[in-house]
Amino acid sequence: MWTTSANKPCPDAHDEFLKAWMISSEEGIRLAKRVAAEQDCSRREAEALIVAGGVQVAGRVVTDPARRVRPEQAVQVNRLVSMAALAPMTLLVFKPAHRVANLAWLQDTAGLKAAQPGIWGPERLAKMQMPMPLPKPASGLCIFTDDVGVLRHLEDRRSPMEEEWMATVGGEVPEGLIRGLNGPGIRASINRQTDTLTVLRIAGKDIDGLDLGRWLDEQCPLQDLRRQRVGRISLAPLEPGQWRQLEGHERF
Repeated sequence: MWTTSANKPCPDAHDEFLKAWMISSEEGIRLAKRVAAEQDCSRREAEALIVAGGVQVAGRVVTDPARRVRPEQAVQVNRLVSMAALAPMTLLVFKPAHRVANLAWLQDTAGLKAAQPGIWGPERLAKMQMPMPLPKPASGLCIFTDDVGVLRHLEDRRSPMEEEWMATVGGEVPEGLIRGLNGPGIRASINRQTDTLTVLRIAGKDIDGLDLGRWLDEQCPLQDLRRQRVGRISLAPLEPGQWRQLEGHERF
C-alpha cells in the first residue's frame, strides 16, 4: 500500500499513544495487548509469540497471553522465536488401538501436556485439528495440524487422499475375501501369511476405517486394523504412542 508522510503518526504522538495504552488499572493490562503495542504487531501475532516462550516479564518467561502486567514491569521480547510461533505445525502420531484420538489424548498420552518452553505449550496444542480421524478400535497414523493448507488438502472430498491399511486376521482368509475387498479405487492383497494369522494390505481412497473393520470382522476374526499411510506420509519409524513433526519438505 502506498503511504505519504502525512499518513504516518509523528514519534511524539506514538509515544503518547503508548503511554495511554499502558495506563489502564492497578492490575495492569493483558500481556498480549502490551506486546502488540510495543512490537507493532497484531494481537494474534503477540499471543503466538507469548505461547511460544518468546516473552519475558521481569526476567521470567511467561506463556499466558492473558497474564496482566503493570506499566513498571519490564517486558522483553525475543523476536527470533516468532517464526516458530507463527509457522503452521502438523504432528504425526502413532495411535494405539482402542484409544480415543482427541486433543486430550494428544496432550496426555503423547506426553505434551506439561508446560515447557517453545512451541509445545498446551495453548498451541489446543488449537490443533484432526483431519481424517481414526476410529477407536483402529491403530496407526493419526494427524493433528493447525496448517490451513494441510487441512484443506486432507479434507477435500472432491479428491480424497489415498490411504494404506494393514489388517491382521486370524488363520487363513476365507475364499473370496480378497475378491470382495477389491473394487473401484481399492486394491487388496495378502502381505504375509502364517499358520495362525494373515496380514492383508488394503489401499484406496475414501476408506472408512470403522466400516472396513466391521466388514472384515464379519468375514474372519479381526485382530488388528492399522492405518499405515496417508498419501505419501508413512507411519514408519514411529512406535505406538510416539509422535513426530511433519518436516517442511514433506508433502501428503
